[in-house]
Amino acid sequence: ALESPRAMRYYSGRLIEDASVRKFELGFSEKQDMVTIPVHSPDGVEVGFVGRSIEGKDFKNTPGLPKSKILFNLHRIKTSSKVYVVESSFDAIRLDQCGFAAVATLGSNVSNIQIDLLQKYFNNVIVIADNDEAGGNMKDKIVEKLGSRVSVIQLNKKYKDIGDMPDEEIKKLDVEFDKTIASMLQ
Repeated sequence: ALESPRAMRYYSGRLIEDASVRKFELGFSEKQDMVTIPVHSPDGVEVGFVGRSIEGKDFKNTPGLPKSKILFNLHRIKTSSKVYVVESSFDAIRLDQCGFAAVATLGSNVSNIQIDLLQKYFNNVIVIADNDEAGGNMKDKIVEKLGSRVSVIQLNKKYKDIGDMPDEEIKKLDVEFDKTIASMLQ
């Protein structure tokens, strides 16, 4: 992707830095005019790609991509003590750029296997759902299944998702989160 000005314009428009393009091995399919995001199993084996059109909002995944059995970025951060859970790979990458360990469910449907992975690797799960009905359903399912190890950060209504937020705002999430916990403990 680094060689393609079109792909790099797209990534920088999503506020994704060159270092992240390299780290996450983000690509570009000229033939399909799509950016490509490699997806790995929990132990780091590449299992396919998520593709997203540069124009519009078309998604095209590797046929048979086992989305329900993986969490995007889990293999890089599974030793972290807490994890932020978002829907989209780009949102997880933006959180990563701001220093947060993040995984993406790759959609609002959360499978029981994904819940099991969160349970297996993390004691502290922080859900940041998209500001829409599907995001609300995703959040509810994770809270219902994981109970007390889950916290929720409600995004300001002016943002559709983490990807809409400037880095300065994202970096404040931890402070907001710590304040919320402190007020609950009083």
